[in-house]
Amino acid sequence: MKRNLRVLHLSESTGWSGGAAQALALAGRLRDLGHLNLVACPEGGDLWKKASEAGLTVSSFRPRRDYDLIRAYALARLIARWKPDIVHAHHPKAHAMGLLAKALSGRTPVLVAARRVSHPLLRTFFARLKYESRLVNGYIAVAESIRRQFLDYGISPDRVRTIYSGVDTSRFRPAPPSERVIRELSLPPGAPVIGLIGNFSFDKGQHVCAEAVGRLLREGRKAVLVLAGRDTDSPAAMELLARKGLPRESVRALGLRHDVPDILSVLSLSLNCAVKGEALSGAMRESLAMGIPVAASDISGNGELVRDRETGLLFPPGDDEALYVRLRFALSEPAAMRGMAARGLAVVKENFTVEAMARKTFLYYRELLERK
Repeated sequence: MKRNLRVLHLSESTGWSGGAAQALALAGRLRDLGHLNLVACPEGGDLWKKASEAGLTVSSFRPRRDYDLIRAYALARLIARWKPDIVHAHHPKAHAMGLLAKALSGRTPVLVAARRVSHPLLRTFFARLKYESRLVNGYIAVAESIRRQFLDYGISPDRVRTIYSGVDTSRFRPAPPSERVIRELSLPPGAPVIGLIGNFSFDKGQHVCAEAVGRLLREGRKAVLVLAGRDTDSPAAMELLARKGLPRESVRALGLRHDVPDILSVLSLSLNCAVKGEALSGAMRESLAMGIPVAASDISGNGELVRDRETGLLFPPGDDEALYVRLRFALSEPAAMRGMAARGLAVVKENFTVEAMARKTFLYYRELLERK
């Protein structure tokens, strides 16, 4: 098998997301190893802009639904013209469109589909067609819990590989608290800073976080809550915080930020409060890569990284009372939390880096090509 591969990356992502970040990181690492990469994604979107800035070749791809025939024919023509060895679908519509385009193109590249969420796999006719088709050569599950979902669905074990998403340790590494962020946020000296990095939505659980932190503040505890992510500064987010009784002076709602390492550096504790959909929190990977203590919802694959009382704290999804108890422990036992974070940093370096993700993905590509 030839060593240098041609890899077509597919994503319908317009905004920035963990999946888009992983697609960009993978394409960049493969490019550095001498492989050719083409990133097909919505023109003008965040992935398009960042891939272009990184010097990667991009192509317009914006499906309106899972089976968009017009755009499937266009994608089939791209496959026939560019002749990729691998078509890697990084998101759900990309999965369906890659499947359809492969059938239409007359070529037989290896089709790999990533699964990055823990929502149950649907069992409708079209969903079963999408997941069970033999045109999909292999699946990448970003957590072992996601792999088990595929196996329970009836997908053969030899078609599913667990490859953890990776953190860029050149960006996310232990660092002193950012003086710039401390000044910008007017953080009071000595006050613990609790942060949740994630786009504002019910699934991400900001309501759980607000309830637990609000209870701490009502007891007279001194702490600052930092929220960062798309729409965390929206009117809906402000209404939620007010309804939960959080004083405005105790909250910093930042909206979407591109300086996440600097934000994380000032945190005493980083939270994941997802109630559904989460596969394995990127914010938890990034926090532990920086040596920041974490507490996470015990949902899907989070427990594969955040091992309770070993590399961080876990609590049942949606249980604000349980989170409150863990917050009290974390603020009362900072030395214990630092020890957990140090162990978490070692785990991240071993299994959860971008380099490990790219290496394992390339080896999976090669294995699938050899099978073919």
